[in-house]
Amino acid sequence: MFQFAKGLSPLQAHDLITEGLPVDSARELMASFLIIDRDAVLKAMGISERTLQRAKTADRPLDSNASDRTLRLAAVAEQAIEVLGSQEAAERWLAAPAMGLDQRRPIDLLQSSEGTELVKTLLTRMDYGVYA
Repeated sequence: MFQFAKGLSPLQAHDLITEGLPVDSARELMASFLIIDRDAVLKAMGISERTLQRAKTADRPLDSNASDRTLRLAAVAEQAIEVLGSQEAAERWLAAPAMGLDQRRPIDLLQSSEGTELVKTLLTRMDYGVYA
């Protein structure tokens, strides 16, 4: 689903974040979501459509914060697909309030590293059949 993020080692991910993710990779990620609305994806990525357009026009990569959040979103989406079995199921789960997250939508928690860890932990627990 997210070719730019597949198989990256932690050091490679770090380098990509500090160098800045290409705008086209962010657009590829946005376009891959079929159920989650564009605004929620942009919010999770920490970027506006206008900022994406300016970066594209100036032919510059995303800043490190937006690059980090974009890679985190891609990683969580991939984990959700693995756990839930399909992109559709993963997106529906990411967009719906989750009991294990105090009825918050997982997509909304991806705005911080702490929230992202909560979502990843819940997905891991779901994968092992431990929900509470």
